[in-house]
Amino acid sequence: MAKEKETGSITKTDTNWLRSWDETENLPTVLPKSKTARLALQAKLANVDAENSISRAYQLELTRAKAIGEAMFKSGKALRYSIVSSARQILLRTEFARRQFEPWYRNRSQ
Repeated sequence: MAKEKETGSITKTDTNWLRSWDETENLPTVLPKSKTARLALQAKLANVDAENSISRAYQLELTRAKAIGEAMFKSGKALRYSIVSSARQILLRTEFARRQFEPWYRNRSQ
């Protein structure tokens, strides 16, 4: 079996980052009797919740950046096609006008 990657968190990390905001699996079933141990456990659980929140925010930012990049790419592609289309239309209209007004040009291009 492959050795699992060790992390600094005290709970198992999930790859599914779209979990509910109320993560009840992080609540301990038995609290320590000592107030110091109880506060330490609550601090560890708060750190785990913070790690999960940061992970979710990071994933959302990656998704947002990917969507923005894709939109920019498609916008650039549309701009390129618009410029090519406009240039072609100008070229064809110029050719048409030259054929109408310059008799020597009409015979040469055929």
